[in-house]
Amino acid sequence: MSETRRVPRRRNLSEDVSEYIRDGIMSGALRPGTRIDQDAIAAELGVSRLPVREALISLDKEGLINTIPRRGAFVAQMEREDVLDHYQLFGQVAGLAAARAAARLLDSDIERLVDVHSRMHGTSNRDEQRKLNDEFHRIINKAAGSARITSMVGLLSRSLPMPYVDFPDTWLDEADRQHQEIIDALRKRDTLAAQRAMEQHINLSGRHAVNVLEGMGFFSPE
Repeated sequence: MSETRRVPRRRNLSEDVSEYIRDGIMSGALRPGTRIDQDAIAAELGVSRLPVREALISLDKEGLINTIPRRGAFVAQMEREDVLDHYQLFGQVAGLAAARAAARLLDSDIERLVDVHSRMHGTSNRDEQRKLNDEFHRIINKAAGSARITSMVGLLSRSLPMPYVDFPDTWLDEADRQHQEIIDALRKRDTLAAQRAMEQHINLSGRHAVNVLEGMGFFSPE
C-alpha cells in the first residue's frame, strides 16, 4: 500500500485579501475606527464577498479588526504597547534564527551579508534599502535551517505595524551599526551574541515604528 502524502497547502483568495487589508491598516490608509466596506474591497480586488468575509475573520483573530454584530467590521485601535509587543515577539523569533545561523552559515554566506550590508549603507534609495534589508535578514533566516522558524518569521514580518521604508533617516544609521554587530557575532560563530544583537536590532526598530506612528496620529490620545 502506497504511503499517503499530504498535499501542500496553497495560498487562497482570503489570504490575498487579508494581506491587502493588513497593508492598508499598517500603512495608515485605513485608520482606526474605519468601517471596512466589504463590497468595495470585493469590487476593487475582483473577488466575491466570501474571501473578504474570511479575511476579516482572520484579521479579527490577529487583533487588527473588530467585528461588531449587525454593525460590521471596523479597524481596531492599535496602541503603542501592541506595536512594541509585536516587535518584541518578532525579535525573539528572529534572534533564535540568528543563533541557529551562527553555527550554520557558510563563509560565503557571511560574505554575502557583508556585501548586502555595504550596498545598503551606500544607497539613499528607500525602496532599495528596504529590499537589501529584507535580503540581509533572509540570508540569516534561511541559514537557521528550520521551516518552523522561517514560517514564524515570515508571519510576523508580513504583519509588522510599520514598513521600514517609512522610517526616519536616523534609523538607517542605527540599522547600519546594528547590522555590523550582527555580522561580527555571526563571523565569530557566537550564538548568544548573535541572538542578542538581532533581538536588540528588532526591538529598537519597534521603537522607531512607534515614533513614526505617533507622528501620524495613529494612536488614541493618552
